[in-house]
Amino acid sequence: MQTHAYIRATGRYVPDKIVKNNDLAEVLDTSDEWIQKRVGIKERRYADPEVQSSDLAKEAVLDLISKNDIDLQEIDCIILATLSPDHHFPGTAMFLQEKLGIGGSKIPCFDIRQQCSGFIYGLQMAQAFVENKMYQNVLLVGTEVHSHALDYSPRGRAVTVIFGDGAAAVVVSASENTSHAILTTELHSDGRGAMQGVHHKLFNIGKKPIVYYNPFDFETNADLYPDMNDARKLFTSAIKSMTEVSLTALKKLNLNIDQIDWVLPHQANYRINKLTAEQLGIADQKVLYNIHKYGNTTAATIPLLLSEFTDDGTIRRGDLLLMVAFGSGFTWGAAVVRY
Repeated sequence: MQTHAYIRATGRYVPDKIVKNNDLAEVLDTSDEWIQKRVGIKERRYADPEVQSSDLAKEAVLDLISKNDIDLQEIDCIILATLSPDHHFPGTAMFLQEKLGIGGSKIPCFDIRQQCSGFIYGLQMAQAFVENKMYQNVLLVGTEVHSHALDYSPRGRAVTVIFGDGAAAVVVSASENTSHAILTTELHSDGRGAMQGVHHKLFNIGKKPIVYYNPFDFETNADLYPDMNDARKLFTSAIKSMTEVSLTALKKLNLNIDQIDWVLPHQANYRINKLTAEQLGIADQKVLYNIHKYGNTTAATIPLLLSEFTDDGTIRRGDLLLMVAFGSGFTWGAAVVRY
């Protein structure tokens, strides 16, 4: 009998510290009105000093375990998506494995770096692993600590106001029951956009030494922080690509947009998601948002949505979900899931 991959369980974690728009306005040339109008964010969460992405990931996994009938010993593969790794190397999934107390389990750990599309990319990997019977229970985590690397000078305003910290996790498992399944995933990338969107040039292996800057010289320390070029190109590309990849995924299944119960879009910009929904022709009531509370948590946004709206009863077993993301790289993708 054919094996299907399905999302078995979810969990999430966000730091306690709430940073409102007015808090950022104290150090940046910005305002609550400016931020809400452009991206739809009211507040975000920041991790404490010394806290790493693997720490947030651990808490998300523990939340998942506490709410579901899952034993950590069942996990036979870890996939971790992040653009804010604990260290340049080794991979953050290795640190997560150890912090979960399963470092001696010898299970494989993967780090993937597809930024805002990381969860969708990881979901396709997990689906393939499970359906090809390589692994039975794949732990997929999106986790980010952005706040420690943001530029809080006026130069960094456009990037800094967007991002927050958080993590979310799912377990993708094997089943012979087709009533719950990852039905399809569709992924794309275009390296021509690599430096047009948000990017970080700090670890440039082409330099010798790879890190060379004066952190106290405002004119020469720009590589220390994330940057964003051509925001308009990023905005328009996101709407076009998210719309097209969603329709392609639905077409593969002979589905139309009206059959979707909930759309879970990457939470980068409220206006992008509203316009994408309009292009898709789906009612805004079916599009889920939490960007106003958490900002852009990059690889964690979609699983955060899934976990939050599962816990409050909005998303139910059997619902048909469309997950879609666009991120730097450029990378983008969509997944259709019978939850």
